[in-house]
Amino acid sequence: MRLCVRNIFTFAIIITMVVMLTGCPDTDNPVNQSGLKGYIYYSNGGSVYRIRLNDEKDEELFSNADMPDVAADGRIVAVEAYPNTRIIVTDLTGANRVSIIESEGYKGPVHKKYFDKPRISYNQQYIAYEGDAVLNPITYIIDANDGELLLTIGDYDDSFPCVAPSWAPDGSIYVAGWTSMNNGIYRVSADFTTMERIDPDLNNVYSPSVSPDGTKVAFICNGKLWTMNSDGSNATQINTTINNFAMPTWSPDSKNVAVTSYGTIYIIDLVALTVTEIDNAYASSGNQLCWRY
Repeated sequence: MRLCVRNIFTFAIIITMVVMLTGCPDTDNPVNQSGLKGYIYYSNGGSVYRIRLNDEKDEELFSNADMPDVAADGRIVAVEAYPNTRIIVTDLTGANRVSIIESEGYKGPVHKKYFDKPRISYNQQYIAYEGDAVLNPITYIIDANDGELLLTIGDYDDSFPCVAPSWAPDGSIYVAGWTSMNNGIYRVSADFTTMERIDPDLNNVYSPSVSPDGTKVAFICNGKLWTMNSDGSNATQINTTINNFAMPTWSPDSKNVAVTSYGTIYIIDLVALTVTEIDNAYASSGNQLCWRY
């Protein structure tokens, strides 16, 4: 196991879910003809957007940020590029930005060089992010209030990179290993002390996403969407005519998965096995989606 705790804290924490991530300030819960509701947050061209699913109304929320995630209280976690790269927390307008951790450039600590795919934990205590899938393929966990480094997951020098973090409601976190090295889906326990591979030894798997009810993990395998139980059992490919899926994220009710293919967002009903194309949104490649009510 390659876990590195970097703090004076004792990680004998039993993490419980305090609130569900349903914290968008809108209360109308729009529903379209397919029964879909809420908003999907995404980024494109250095701006954060959201699209309302009942009528596919798309709106730009703010610029100079990408890779949004939405916290339980409705604030948005994102990566800001200028004047200095940093992870921020802000409101829907982007006007009240609070810096959580800021890059110190090439001379600074390695965990402060690159910030990709930040995800905030359900209890809002932690932010996990990817150091950079190419330049620094390590996952870091920091304190969501002061940016202090708490945990390093993976070790590139030891041929064990770990990327694409996704939180589970119980406080555990799932990451993916690189295809050419330690490929697989791994689960780190909620107390940050153990790590295990859970997928059934599949090849070319990446982008794990844990369902809000904590029972399932969606992921991509050879460009196709798969799901499995949170313990790795019952891995199943979701058969569609669309290929090259990326960036899976769950609906808040854990019944649908949103994915992209060449920037277009698709929503897959995992029970009816129907696919709904979201025409009015285009998500930048390599970013992430976030679905909230």
